[in-house]
Amino acid sequence: MTADDIVAALEAITGAGGVKTGEALRTVHPGSDEHNLNADLMVTPRTTGQIVEILKFCNQNVISVVPHGGRTSLAGGAVSAKGEIILSLGALNRIESIEAAAGTAIVQCGVTLQAVQEEAAKVKLTTGIDIPSRGSATIGGMISTNAGGMEAFRQGVMRQRVLGLEVVLPDGSIMSDLAQVTKSNEGYDLKQLFIGAEGTLGIVTRAVIKLAPVDAFTATALVACASASKAVALFQALRHNRSVTLLRTEFMGERYFRVAVEALGPASLAAFTEAPVYLIVETEGLDQQSAQSTLEDALGMAIENELVLDAIIAQSGKERNDIWNIREDSNVITRAYPYGYWFDISVPLQHIDAYLRQFEAGVAALGPDVKGFAFGHLGDGNLHICVAGENGNPDKDAVKSVVYANLREMGGSFSAEHGIGLEKKPELHALIDPVKLSLMRAIKRIIDPRNIMNPGKVVDVS
Repeated sequence: MTADDIVAALEAITGAGGVKTGEALRTVHPGSDEHNLNADLMVTPRTTGQIVEILKFCNQNVISVVPHGGRTSLAGGAVSAKGEIILSLGALNRIESIEAAAGTAIVQCGVTLQAVQEEAAKVKLTTGIDIPSRGSATIGGMISTNAGGMEAFRQGVMRQRVLGLEVVLPDGSIMSDLAQVTKSNEGYDLKQLFIGAEGTLGIVTRAVIKLAPVDAFTATALVACASASKAVALFQALRHNRSVTLLRTEFMGERYFRVAVEALGPASLAAFTEAPVYLIVETEGLDQQSAQSTLEDALGMAIENELVLDAIIAQSGKERNDIWNIREDSNVITRAYPYGYWFDISVPLQHIDAYLRQFEAGVAALGPDVKGFAFGHLGDGNLHICVAGENGNPDKDAVKSVVYANLREMGGSFSAEHGIGLEKKPELHALIDPVKLSLMRAIKRIIDPRNIMNPGKVVDVS
């Protein structure tokens, strides 16, 4: 079958406007990876029925399908190649319902996180999950990568936010499991197979998302701590303080903080107390005044107990945005240090301090021109790590040895919230339990025997 035959068959399903190739595809932004559009053939279905027909056609003709959502994947999960078809799901972007009484949303896979947040906010609800790429990341993509974010320690990751799914399987059949309740014990919970599968088992087309009450009155502080262990102790103290409703606790190592604040400002934050560790702490109150005063009292007590060196509490929306910008614009590190490798790991809180001390020593041993940066979500131990050379990329294997040293022994994970994709396949095959890996391959063979769904990602099958 020629490329023209494939295009004609796809256009017969979606209409002429549903297929892009060549110059027409050049107008599409590739997203986070320049290789995402390498297939040079994109089909954009508008309905689940069209996805069914596309997958039937591709399965019958053994044509590989690479699903695309917002193309924000950081692990190469959306990378495509010649001979494959990009299945863009952005046109399935309808919010079907927001049920305020039940606290649920039924949405199509291509709707963005921000769109759901804004619609849910009209009835004082939110998605219970938030990430900086909220404006482009789609719900289907977040389900497929089991996205986490800032609120995972209290609201869970995407796996805990999903009540039900509709999935089109590689042969075009539809698995409909759109339960709208938390308690649904109906045999094997098969929807969980597709959460975090990165499109290797099927296409998530619709989802039921559990919503949470919106944060009404918040207080935000930038906090300096003498060590990671002090930061963890502060986190636990705030969680156990019944006067405080802790919403977010974001972590920044000193080197990350200094590069970010000096590049982004403002001067008042750049002049903040020098410390090994910084946190952004955000809490909620019954009204704005009580939110501010309660956080101020809690941090004052923490200073007395030597958990905190210093703190700045935002006094306006602008000051809050300035503080959050330092954490959310993490690309500032890439701009300052373009020769580096990024990692997404998780470490149990009791080992955070030991891990970071080990990491700093390991980076120092790589040479004086190599720098290590750490930031992330303190509440669940998720650290984003960058190791960069000042004049060129450091040795990648040596960097991996530093980042992954003792991680499994500590009970951590080499992949916290960005997925496996292509980037972390070597780690998956080398570090996880071999029986688990064998079961993953067996599931892939059963559901996708012709290996058309995002082949080469996550696991390889012979």
